[in-house]
Amino acid sequence: MNIQAFSHWLESTPLSQLIQSTHGAIAGIQIIRIAGRGLAAESLASLAGRFVPVMWLCLGLLLLSGALLIIAEPHRTVTNPAFYTKMCLLVVAVVLTVWFSSMARRLPERPTPLKIAAATLYMLIWSGIIIAGRYIAYR
Repeated sequence: MNIQAFSHWLESTPLSQLIQSTHGAIAGIQIIRIAGRGLAAESLASLAGRFVPVMWLCLGLLLLSGALLIIAEPHRTVTNPAFYTKMCLLVVAVVLTVWFSSMARRLPERPTPLKIAAATLYMLIWSGIIIAGRYIAYR
């Protein structure tokens, strides 16, 4: 069996079909894989020190580009409930980012089940921001 035939066979298996047909399954699998690897490999202080500054830079760029999109097509955003959902989730995400990063710097020990649950909620909030953003585009 060559690699092409194996690929076609694997793609036709029930598990592959289930993953392909379940909305968000691939993104969810990637999030779980990344979260498990990151939480096991580094301390919270190290993760915060490495990722939080980049997050602030990206957030600034997203706010700038988002403002330009609102100016370009205000009817698409300001009348859309998905826009307000996204903005509310974004405020929650920013508050949680400040809280998590300060907590990680003050309490740099390994993650506890409560911290893992909080990080999972945090990722779900960011996923909600992405989903709400996509709904803005389809209204």
